[in-house]
Formats: sequence, structure tokens, C-alpha cells
Amino acid sequence: MNDKHDLIIFDCDGTLVDSENLYASVTAELLNNLGFAEYTAALCMELFAGHSWTTIVDMLSARHGTTISRDIIQRHADKINLRKSDELMAVPNADNIITLIKADHKICVGSNGERSNVIHSLELTGLIHHFTESFIFTKIQVKNPKPAPDLFLFACEQMKIGPQNALVIEDSPTGVNAAVAAGIDVLGFVGTSHDQKNQTQILRDAGAKIVIDNLIHIPDHIRR
Repeated sequence: MNDKHDLIIFDCDGTLVDSENLYASVTAELLNNLGFAEYTAALCMELFAGHSWTTIVDMLSARHGTTISRDIIQRHADKINLRKSDELMAVPNADNIITLIKADHKICVGSNGERSNVIHSLELTGLIHHFTESFIFTKIQVKNPKPAPDLFLFACEQMKIGPQNALVIEDSPTGVNAAVAAGIDVLGFVGTSHDQKNQTQILRDAGAKIVIDNLIHIPDHIRR
């Protein structure tokens, strides 16, 4: 890792907000309704975690050799919004750790999610107060979503910190791939995974040299 980390970039879903199980179950429900009975929440988590919904639609169309209507994106968002207030929660220790880190580091969010969903999730979980809205970066602001490096490089540019002095916290191989491609140090996070051992290996294979299972360990890996 580099000598100093001046910027900490947090993914949102699965890293700050414990939302991946909710998103996967809704995805499975929608795909089952379309006649794709093989999709369970676990399979959706495995295949789609960290990907933007635009990418997911393309993946599904290629996987099944048919055109998946893009109206599924809005239907997914609508179903998520109906269940968010009851099922969404902050990842344990997120609030305390962000408070600690932002005392002497710049912080921002870099998410593949729909912008309105990301902001709403941070609002519902009480984490929004940590982030200036202009420092919440989402896929709509760049040409290519993760696993391309565009989003993280854009975040560094906007925060006026070089990639070599940034650290990304990510729970998905898609996000880890993006950080590695951007030349940014990355901590893999498995604190929301249903299978931490397997997910740890997946993140390591994607390029995360260090994987943590609790956000409280982040400060141990920040270079000052």
C-alpha cells in the first residue's frame, strides 16, 4: 500500500448500508415472475452484487439469449422503495467509524447504484449527515460504471486527491476490480456477506490484498 491515504471512498450498498440481501431477494422475485425460476436470492447475490442495473439487464439478456425489457429497472426500484423503510439498516459500526475517519481524512461515497436510491438509503439509515451531497458519486456521473475505473477516478478528481493517496472500501468483486483498475488501494469487506469465507476468497481473487469482516478494522489499514 502507499505511504498515505488522504481520501477514503466508501461503496454504499453492502458496505455502509446492509441492503444486498434485500436487493437480491427483490431481484429474484422479479426474475421468477418473468419465468426464470432458477434465480434465488443467493444466486442473484453471486451474479449481480455490485453491478449497476443497466449492466444487470445486459447480463441477463446475454445469459438467456433474449431481450430483457429495461422497465425491470424501475420495477426493481419501486419494490425496493416499498420495503426499504422496514428492512434497510446501516452496517454495524458504520456511523462511529465514519465519524472517526472523517476527523482527519476526506471521505466520499462511490456507488454503482441509482443516485436517488443511494441518497435515500443513506437518509433512511441516518448516515447522510456524514456526506456532502456533492461528494456522493454515482454511476450516472461517468461513462462506464464499475468494474471500469471511471467512477473512482472521477471521485478522486472531484475530491482533489490522487488515486495513489486514496483507499476504497468495497464488498463486491465488481467494486474491487474497479479500484484495482484505477490504481487505488482497496479493502475488501465481508461484514454483510452470508458466506464470509467464500466471499473473502472472491474478493482476494478480484485483487483485494486485505479483507476485513467489520468496519471497525478500517483505521488499522489507513496509512497516515
